[in-house]
Amino acid sequence: MKKVKDYIALAIVCAILGLLLSTSFYVHRRAQKTSPESRRVELISVVKDLEQERDGLKDDLKKLRKEIEDYEKEAAADEGVLASFTRELNNLSFAAGLTPVRGPGLEVVLGDSPTVPSGKDPSNYIIHDYDLRVIVNALWGAGAEAIAVNEQRLVGVSTLRCAGNTILANSTRLASPYRIRAIGDPDALYQALREDEGALQLIDGYAKFFGLVVDIKKSSELKLPSYQGSLRIEHAKAVRKGGS
Repeated sequence: MKKVKDYIALAIVCAILGLLLSTSFYVHRRAQKTSPESRRVELISVVKDLEQERDGLKDDLKKLRKEIEDYEKEAAADEGVLASFTRELNNLSFAAGLTPVRGPGLEVVLGDSPTVPSGKDPSNYIIHDYDLRVIVNALWGAGAEAIAVNEQRLVGVSTLRCAGNTILANSTRLASPYRIRAIGDPDALYQALREDEGALQLIDGYAKFFGLVVDIKKSSELKLPSYQGSLRIEHAKAVRKGGS
């Protein structure tokens, strides 16, 4: 029985020694595989792979930069066209009176006579639509860039006409006193009123004789509102070639 136990113990020892020898052999082979030389070769391979990836990314980046450059050029071209259209639209809006404006100019105030002598015709002592038109036309002729009467901006389709005892401007009732403001060269506008026959007759003739209120003054800055009425033309039509 003792011999059997000894054989079993010997077998166990041999098994353990075999396991240790095999483990040692495996570790030795693994150490050979991960030697400095093998690590160097592996690192070189990794570096090459990274370099190829880097070169690929460089190419992608180059393509993306080219695309961005193309987009920027296209956007710049579109922006240039848009800026041009915007400038043109602003100019047209200004010419049509659709934008508020400011600048130096001239202010002319015309008002009805404060008193009407007994027995006299009252219509001689009030400002009429044609009185306003005389002043406005003289100012336009002198190069006024924008004109408003009692906060009503005058444009190409504007009218000044009598409606009973009041005057209509852009279909809006105005009341005396009538404040005409014109943007332009103040000196040129003032001189135009002194040289225009109709304006001079009103200012120095009728106004003084009938006691009408007239006040003219130059201004370094006037603010005029935008035109608020309709721009629709109802009766005019384009003339064909040949004038027919």
